[in-house]
Amino acid sequence: MPVVPCFDPTTGASGGPAGGGGGGTPPTPPAATSEAVAAGGSPSAKTFGAFTDPDGVISSYQATLTNVVGATTVSGSGLGPYTFSGSADGDSFVLELDALDSSSNVVATAVHAVDVAAAAGGTTLEPLAEFSGVSYDFLTTGGTSGTGGEGPHTVNGYSFTLSFNGTSGPDALAFVSGVLQHTGNVSTKQAYLILDLGTDVSDIPYVVNLSTNQLGASSGQSFIYRIAEHSTPGAQDDTLGALFGFDGVADDTSILWREAASSSSYYTVQQVTGLTDITTTPTRTASHVMGGAILVSYDQGTAALPTDGRVLGTALTQHVAIGNRVATPQNRRYLHVFCLEDVNVRFDVLKLVIS
Repeated sequence: MPVVPCFDPTTGASGGPAGGGGGGTPPTPPAATSEAVAAGGSPSAKTFGAFTDPDGVISSYQATLTNVVGATTVSGSGLGPYTFSGSADGDSFVLELDALDSSSNVVATAVHAVDVAAAAGGTTLEPLAEFSGVSYDFLTTGGTSGTGGEGPHTVNGYSFTLSFNGTSGPDALAFVSGVLQHTGNVSTKQAYLILDLGTDVSDIPYVVNLSTNQLGASSGQSFIYRIAEHSTPGAQDDTLGALFGFDGVADDTSILWREAASSSSYYTVQQVTGLTDITTTPTRTASHVMGGAILVSYDQGTAALPTDGRVLGTALTQHVAIGNRVATPQNRRYLHVFCLEDVNVRFDVLKLVIS
């Protein structure tokens, strides 16, 4: 039997129809890459490896960020390097590099993924008010006159109001390298400072650290601090006061804490007696304000303020309930610093931040 030749009907070539696909080898991208960035770090610049392009199809490249978590942006051209800006802890993204032919068709895509680790969780202390290293003379600067004295003062960015509390005012009142130094007496030369923390603290756990040193003796209280909702001198409803050198009578081995119901009555009174003489021994207190309660602690022997936010050596036998033992957070944004006798005072206010 004769053999019947078989022709490709489209080309006329023998051997049957030609296979489809148009011929040639398509480009292939370099292998996918990734980078894991530690918290606090920045993504490294990325340069892609060469694409395989046997037939010279690739005409240009186009970079795009996809699956972006955060606000990262990218800049660069060609195969790179591509640099990244605006990344933060916890961010992630994918850089896709498309290879385009002369008609701007995507013929291959390279991929680079980046993941920036989230910051480790934990707690930190941040200042609501701090004066370390600060120097400022209340008697020569600021005040209503602008040349010192009673009235408003701005110290290290924080707002104070100074009153002489009906007296002629102290002989000296100044921050010297972070230490508030007062020279005066209870009879005629008092200084009453009120610090405004400048923010609503009703839902912020915070601690008031304070120390006294070189405290003068008095026939009554030598020094008082108050944590209060009000910005005028004196005790009022909802005010914690600490009276140094007093337990109902003058006593240089005592501190009395009390939560005021009014200017002359008190919900809570707690006395600490038997201290080493506070006129000769540095004495520290820490008042942790937490919602509807204040935990007070104290120690002696150093005037340096604590930095870790911890309770000091001895805590009061019970916490001080804010108000009439009603656990309702209050906006106690005012720290009253009432200098009656000579004293050097250090203080700051630190808030607890949970991340």
